[in-house]
Amino acid sequence: MKKVFVTGACGMLGNSVCRELLNKNYLVKALVLENENSKSLEDTGVEICRGNILNYNLLLEQLKGCEIVIHIAAITDLYPRRSEMIIKVNIEGTVNIIKAVKELKLERMIHIGSASSFGNGTKQNPGNEFVPYNSSEFKMDYLDSKFNAQQILINEFKENGFPVVIINPTFMIGEFDAKPSSGKLIVSVCNNQLKFYNDGGRNFVYSKDVAIAVVNAITMGKTGECYLAGNENLTYFEFFKKIFNVIGKNFNMRKVGKFTVLFVGFLSSVWARITKKKPVISMGIALLSLNENYYDPSKARRELLMPSTPIDTAIKNSIAWFKSNGYIN
Repeated sequence: MKKVFVTGACGMLGNSVCRELLNKNYLVKALVLENENSKSLEDTGVEICRGNILNYNLLLEQLKGCEIVIHIAAITDLYPRRSEMIIKVNIEGTVNIIKAVKELKLERMIHIGSASSFGNGTKQNPGNEFVPYNSSEFKMDYLDSKFNAQQILINEFKENGFPVVIINPTFMIGEFDAKPSSGKLIVSVCNNQLKFYNDGGRNFVYSKDVAIAVVNAITMGKTGECYLAGNENLTYFEFFKKIFNVIGKNFNMRKVGKFTVLFVGFLSSVWARITKKKPVISMGIALLSLNENYYDPSKARRELLMPSTPIDTAIKNSIAWFKSNGYIN
């Protein structure tokens, strides 16, 4: 029975990955930050250890006895745009994992990247694993650091045959989103806090489907390759309409234009600098929201047997989890 080491285990994807590993009869060891709440993993059968991927010696010690590492841990904040800590965790932390995998001669590393490391597209011509990265224009350390970490891994494979498979999720929704992160869109609509939408859109995916693809990548997929883990390409109007259908309410959001979105983003960013508080929508997030962030997940479906749970079901399950955990009024 193989033992799998999981970083970032307490997050939305990490929780689902740990549970999927247990379902497939793997032994699971989860790395959790020193002061992080690990209640969601308690009584699951997961072995919990405390530490940080920036501490190489601790990482090396904790990885002993494992055959596989699934590296999920990352800082995913889009604000502020520039942050030394984002670069340290997302790049230096990944390099530490690489060094440890090489030193201990582990069988495989599954790295969780980001769909943004590939060029996006339209519904008619969605982005895929061959479209070059085009998000450097946003000048966001999160986007750039995920892309740079991915390039380091690919170069390791090309130069040293490093055994890595990279999974690039699109916009995930699902249970265990304790921040909440991406699920904040759902919570805001359900709590009647979000009143507007714009012309943009993105590829949405159920986090449990991504978790299945991640675990399948232990024995499936090709090393040195990337897999866009996504599902439905939806405009924001289409996505929000699905939420209203699930909660049984009439759609009451208003569409706003590009200028309004950018103006609100600009004002919010200025106010955030003055108050030192994180804005609801920063200028960077405003710019991103206007994009058509559509992707083609067919490679992951074909080579990793990734499921395609309807987004309506993902929304329904997300809402049930948020309600049971007190996020929705």
